[in-house]
Amino acid sequence: MVFDLTARFLIIVRRRAQFEQGSKESTSEMNTEEEKYLLGLKLIPYFSRRISKVMDAFGSPKCAWDASGKEIMERLGISVDLAEKISVERSKIDLDLELEKISAFGAEILSISDSAYPRSLKEISSPPVLFVKGDLLKTYSDAVAIVGSRKASAYGRAVAFELAKQLADLGVTVVSGVARGIDSAAHRGALSSSGSTIGVLGCGLDVVYPPENRNLYEEISERGSLVSELPLGIDPLPPNFPARNRIISGLTKGTVVVEASERSGALITADFALEQGREVMVVPGNVKSSVSKGCHKLIKEGAYLIDTIDDIVGILQLDLRLPKDALNDDKLKVELSIEEQSILNCLGWESRHIDEIMEAVDYDISKVSSLLTILELKGLVKQDFGHNYLRIQ
Repeated sequence: MVFDLTARFLIIVRRRAQFEQGSKESTSEMNTEEEKYLLGLKLIPYFSRRISKVMDAFGSPKCAWDASGKEIMERLGISVDLAEKISVERSKIDLDLELEKISAFGAEILSISDSAYPRSLKEISSPPVLFVKGDLLKTYSDAVAIVGSRKASAYGRAVAFELAKQLADLGVTVVSGVARGIDSAAHRGALSSSGSTIGVLGCGLDVVYPPENRNLYEEISERGSLVSELPLGIDPLPPNFPARNRIISGLTKGTVVVEASERSGALITADFALEQGREVMVVPGNVKSSVSKGCHKLIKEGAYLIDTIDDIVGILQLDLRLPKDALNDDKLKVELSIEEQSILNCLGWESRHIDEIMEAVDYDISKVSSLLTILELKGLVKQDFGHNYLRIQ
């Protein structure tokens, strides 16, 4: 079932200079003009939700922007009052100033007619006009989305982080939605290596949501790309996120779901991936956990069950930058003392309380706490809520 967002965006083809004397400067001016009027249509809510219909009616962004109230009413078949409202909204917008704001923020507008527009996104229904900060979107090749619950468990966050890091180490771009929980863990996993990541937002590029991800926003824009189809200043309203999810799946070869409830937005991303002909892969979870029910539903419906990076590479037939042997993290040895190893041996992927660990190893609490801290610093153990710990490597 095709998810009906707003009206479809028409694929806009940028006109090229037809005369032999056309210079690079004239082409640049033409491109800037198209971006300006595309931005104008995006800033008028009625137009933004019906780009396809508007473009069919007027033929170009400039013609739509310059149309009189009467032309808008007649060509779009709307009431006099609505046409008047659109004209009033339009009169309050200074497009040159809005373009300057985007440029000052360090962002740019990218439409399907740009040579740098992602090829994978061109293949989806109604490719969107994008606002982009960061250069990665123009240069990445293989990409995988990792999405999941905002209310993720420590286990889920650890799995998302590890898979993202391993993918990034192999030269694969990790795409997610910069939300709390699994999304944030996936971005951080990719950034923890020399890899790259793309964050797709459900708000304007200048709106940090959630607020605690400000530093993550900055790091993604510096080492990867932040992407949105919404103009600057747009708040993260609920209707924005399904549209964001189709971009997440559209930028990738496949989507990995790590923890998702039965009503999770991650399932919407998975649905879009299937509609777009992309693979859906799922990490299984605790059958008693509410954040696993959506994952298990996807598996029952035919999604791939995965538990290692090798599964993702095999399913997507990724063109890796490193030899296959690099997939096996077991070969990356971390030196441990006998006491550290004894703590690690009694931990698994399910969190365990420090009192249980003390009983298993027969050390006092100060020693166990010290050893757990060392293992955390070595990246082998993570503290869950309270005094619970789990193994992450």
